Amino acid sequence: MEDYNKFGANNSENHEDDVNKTVYGENPVNVEECQPEAASQSDNAENHEGYQWHEDDFEPVMCGTVTDKHALSVYRPKVKKHPFKNPIFVTVVSAVVTSLLCFSIFAISFDAFTGGDSDKKPASNTLSIANSGPEDSVKNTATTASSGQMAIPDIYDKVSPAVVSIISTSKANGSYLQSSTATSSGSGVILTSDGYIVTNNHVIDGAAIITVKTTANQTFDAQVVGKDERTDLAVLKVESDKELPYAELGDSSSLRVGDMALAIGNPLQEALASTLTVGYISAINRTMVIDGRQMTMLQTDAAINPGNSGGALINVYGQVIGINTAKSTGYDVEGLGFAIPINEAIPVIESIIEHGYVTGRPVVGLTGMDVTEQIAKANNLPIGVYVRQVTEGGAADLGGIKAGDVILKFDGKEVKSIDEINGIRDDHKAGDKIEIEVSRNGEKHSFTIELQEEKPVDENAQNEQQNSQQEGQQGGQQYQFPSDFFSWFGW
Repeated sequence: MEDYNKFGANNSENHEDDVNKTVYGENPVNVEECQPEAASQSDNAENHEGYQWHEDDFEPVMCGTVTDKHALSVYRPKVKKHPFKNPIFVTVVSAVVTSLLCFSIFAISFDAFTGGDSDKKPASNTLSIANSGPEDSVKNTATTASSGQMAIPDIYDKVSPAVVSIISTSKANGSYLQSSTATSSGSGVILTSDGYIVTNNHVIDGAAIITVKTTANQTFDAQVVGKDERTDLAVLKVESDKELPYAELGDSSSLRVGDMALAIGNPLQEALASTLTVGYISAINRTMVIDGRQMTMLQTDAAINPGNSGGALINVYGQVIGINTAKSTGYDVEGLGFAIPINEAIPVIESIIEHGYVTGRPVVGLTGMDVTEQIAKANNLPIGVYVRQVTEGGAADLGGIKAGDVILKFDGKEVKSIDEINGIRDDHKAGDKIEIEVSRNGEKHSFTIELQEEKPVDENAQNEQQNSQQEGQQGGQQYQFPSDFFSWFGW
């Protein structure tokens, strides 16, 4: 009890300063409340010797009797509050997550209901001319559409000013040395504001004078920039004091069967200029043989008539996706029109504008026709390809091929038609060497030729060469070919 009396409540007066400087701070609030209880507890300790002390009995006394010198400082670590235990934070996060989830479900459902990209407009290829010196270079730049599908009247208003009438006038010598003229009409599409126009080669082929008329009643004399018989495309140029309306080009590779297609052109006569017909894409990548040329076409049931050639086939975004070229005719044929896909036409157009012809194509330098089994028996010839003419200075001429030879093998492969030779040739490039086996007067000969790059041929020079070759063949062996023999063409 001695220790108790020393530090107990009875000595609180001697230790007032110590009591006030306890672990509870410099000015503890509960010091006065602790002292009476401490005194009472001390009396109980003296009067009851047999009292069983409990550890809680000392708490009231000790809370106010520990001196500052002997007091222990107790530090409790701060407990970090987890943000998810904060009700405000949890409420905000829950609201954001719920909103995002609902928006995602709505977007997916709306996309599935509307068919995905029904309101999306595909990228378009805009053909533009960049002047960079003496030559014009063509840039094919993709532009993103800013709006969706258009109404048909709006499509017509957008595209029809860029579709023109093309009148071709050819001259010929008639009887008694009198000259005569013949005119034909077709369509064309303005590609640039400075007057480049695309049309079909067969629309302007052989024309001496080409006239272009717009929907604004403007008339221009057109010059031929270049033409390509293989793709049946040609590019014209007109000069205008003002910028001309031009068409926006689309992406034909994104087409699907069943997509709507519109045709604008000048069917039959100039009086029917700017006629609109509506249909659908009936087929894509349709392989057709037109005038002896194999072409990959778009098929449509939009009405295509003579005079529509060279006009525009258009999608629902007002973009040109094809150049109308041909149709199947007959009393039992209806709704079979064909157009050159614009994606295949663009490289040809660009090359013609920049170089005047399509660069990089290999050429053999001869013309020929198929020798079928019937013709072979009638003329005692082997089956193959009969060489009708050889281009002077061309690959075949320099390699030793002559008119009258029958080609049996081309690049080591047996051939029986011009199409087979063309297919093998197109797998090579200018400068490649090819071995050709021919039959000449019943004997087989092999020659090696080096393919040349195909370039435009002067028509007058070509006609003179044909006449000279025909004169040279007079008196030689004459072969009898049927009148309905497959028409030949140059390759």
